Amino acid sequence: MALDLTTLYVVAGLGMLVAGFVHLIPLAAGRFGAWAGLWGAGQLIAGCGALMAVLNDRIGIGWAPSVGNPAVIFGYALISGAVMRFSRPDARLMPLLAIALVCGLPLWVSHDPAHFHLRVAYLSVIRAAFDLVVVGVAIRMARRETLQTGWIVAALFAVTVPMFLGRAWLAYADRIGTRLTGTHDDLGTWLAAGQIAFIIFRAFSLLILQAERGQNALLDQMERDWLTGALNRAGLDRVARTLAGSGRVSVMMIDVDRFKALNDTQGHAAGDAALRNLADIVRDVLGTQGHLARWGGDEFVCLLPGISVEQARALGTRMASGFAQTMKQDVPAGIAPSISVGIIEDAATTPLPALIARADQAMYAVKGDRRAPRALAKVA
Repeated sequence: MALDLTTLYVVAGLGMLVAGFVHLIPLAAGRFGAWAGLWGAGQLIAGCGALMAVLNDRIGIGWAPSVGNPAVIFGYALISGAVMRFSRPDARLMPLLAIALVCGLPLWVSHDPAHFHLRVAYLSVIRAAFDLVVVGVAIRMARRETLQTGWIVAALFAVTVPMFLGRAWLAYADRIGTRLTGTHDDLGTWLAAGQIAFIIFRAFSLLILQAERGQNALLDQMERDWLTGALNRAGLDRVARTLAGSGRVSVMMIDVDRFKALNDTQGHAAGDAALRNLADIVRDVLGTQGHLARWGGDEFVCLLPGISVEQARALGTRMASGFAQTMKQDVPAGIAPSISVGIIEDAATTPLPALIARADQAMYAVKGDRRAPRALAKVA
């Protein structure tokens, strides 16, 4: 069955133009970040390059290949850069764009119709390379941010890589004819049709990534304490469910001593600042070893998967020492708050309420034991 590549290239070019404007308009309204500008500009430039190829084949514009082909390369570079900037707002794009400009130079000076097949082969390899960049970034993003749509984006770009390379091989072997458009029924034509189809499908792929990222951010806000940034009870429940099969877990209950006195004498703003400072110190001490949640008022809970009681005690001592030093700088000595820390260890399959209750008892045992320094953790 023969395929009309002229129509397919026109559809692809117009689809990319639409995708470009769809991304640039919200950017102008301040709805999206810089990634939308890069993606929109890349789609517009690559779309114009595709349309110029059709015009050249139809009416014979001599300079069209020299402008259109480098434009396609630069457009692909901007699209790849958009994914990089979406993944990391501080990503450096100048090396990528410089490579695109260098790669476009041979196509800028190449006009000979006899070299048509070599230009197609060269351009196909460059496209495959930029698609591989997107695949790598999308996979890292999917793993780092647990974005399921990242895998979809990676697949949409990965599937075109062998298509581009296959067409490059056919072009290099001079098996694609002398015209980019028109009606054909060979393997190269079907590869080109497949490329066009997936290029159209993925034109809005960053929008689905943005939608999932926004949803995740909303869910994260719903599971966070607005004052300290720690997990709330809903977030703690979710984390506990994910740890159910992870073996042993240590649970740390932290309570701020003399917190009411601080509020009564220094005001609630001072109390809020103390809670924020404590949350920052605990997060800094824990790093990636555990999860911090605000249980209520001036009480915090830490879930420490795979951490023994002895290791947790050392962490609690560091938290208490850091908090005491910070409070001595900010609060008069007579009312400077400290923390009491209770720690227990059990199987991660134990229901969370039972773990919290035991850690709470351990914390109150520390408060009641006047022989131990109040700032130090004790295991019950």
